[in-house]
Amino acid sequence: MDAMEDAARRLDAALPARSSLKTQISMFENGRRAPGSDYQAIFCEVYQATRIELGLALETAPSQLESLPTLPSPRALSPQVNPEVLSYLQSVFVQHAQAEPLVGPRFLVPAVQSQVPLIEQLCKDAAGSLREEAVHVGARYSEFLGWLYQDIGDSQAAMLWTNRALDYAYELDDAVLSAYVFQRRSNIAAEAGQAGYAMGLANAALREPRKLPHQVRAVALRARANAYAQLGQADECARAIDEARALAGKEADDTTLVAYCTPAYIDMEAANCALQLERPQEAVRTLEASLTRWPAEQQRDRGLCLARLATAYAQLQDVEGAHAAASQAVAIAQSTGSARILAELGRLQTHLAPWRKLVEIAELNRLLGSMKGD
Repeated sequence: MDAMEDAARRLDAALPARSSLKTQISMFENGRRAPGSDYQAIFCEVYQATRIELGLALETAPSQLESLPTLPSPRALSPQVNPEVLSYLQSVFVQHAQAEPLVGPRFLVPAVQSQVPLIEQLCKDAAGSLREEAVHVGARYSEFLGWLYQDIGDSQAAMLWTNRALDYAYELDDAVLSAYVFQRRSNIAAEAGQAGYAMGLANAALREPRKLPHQVRAVALRARANAYAQLGQADECARAIDEARALAGKEADDTTLVAYCTPAYIDMEAANCALQLERPQEAVRTLEASLTRWPAEQQRDRGLCLARLATAYAQLQDVEGAHAAASQAVAIAQSTGSARILAELGRLQTHLAPWRKLVEIAELNRLLGSMKGD
């Protein structure tokens, strides 16, 4: 009891009078009552042991750490603007961008968004060349957040963050970054079904095409092609895709924004245009060839490519091919949380409706329904 009272004082815990405490200890010893969390903490302190070592721990028992005090923390000052802080943010961004095609948006949004208050404070406090560098960091993070929200399926948040990136790009008077962000806005509008608006944004991205690096110009042309396809303008779509493919095949002259823009990527987008124009045979040829040279690190886009291939097979009534491609796409959608893959698989379901009673198609529909929360 002496040791228990000493421990209780250290833990700032209350114990009853010794007569009552003696009764409690007797009940614990005889197994008539189990020690509560307060007594467990005191026994751990007395015997300098864990709950498990004392035979007290249950799966539902609270952690010993729960009783530790919360120490007061000083009010933090704003971080000092310096090259080291900006370099840290840039290096973290690179790591996020490298992880994104593999893990998808679900786990990255909180991590990326947690950096935004720091970036905004730096932009507010910085001056001169440091401000320009801070604003550039803000533009990259905002555009990346817009992309993550787009892949989650939240078009409104995607456009909000992408618009913020454009504000930063305008302040920098950066024509290349502005063009890139305009084509990103076009992507969001196209996926939301606003083809006319998407066309206007793609045209804005291509206002001064000769000033743009090859790959930036290629992705903007790809955005224009998607809008043409949604509008049913096949010839104009084909011209834009051909030009984009030629540019994507050239040696990269800008690797910071569009490392993903490879000929395989443009082929996937060309196949999507073919699907929009109801040309499934063309889509199948393009996608099958594209998948043979798909970059291993672009796992999420590979899933989208497979989902589009499944849709093309289904339009050709190749149920076996559609199921095989869709099964692979489902696995990638589950691992990355990409709403864009899931949306394409939803489009596939309408084409597979005549075969919905087949066991494998019924199971695919059941799995997709569980992923959508149906």
